[in-house]
Amino acid sequence: MGMINTIAEFAKAQGCKNAYEFWKVTGLSQPTTYRLYNDPSAYPSKETQEAICKAFNAQPGEFLQYVPDDNEDE
Repeated sequence: MGMINTIAEFAKAQGCKNAYEFWKVTGLSQPTTYRLYNDPSAYPSKETQEAICKAFNAQPGEFLQYVPDDNEDE
């Protein structure tokens, strides 16, 4: 699977009830915000990661996670 974003869970833990609130706090474009919030396989750009980190005083590891493939040993 590789890298996934856990932005929805992260945002909720930061007090954002939904994608709309996350969008308002981060100042990211609405399409980017909703895509990242609703699709864990969507990977944020460096600039987007920086905006999220700045808005929440966070580190990328708080909203990105590596998930190894099931067949990685093959």
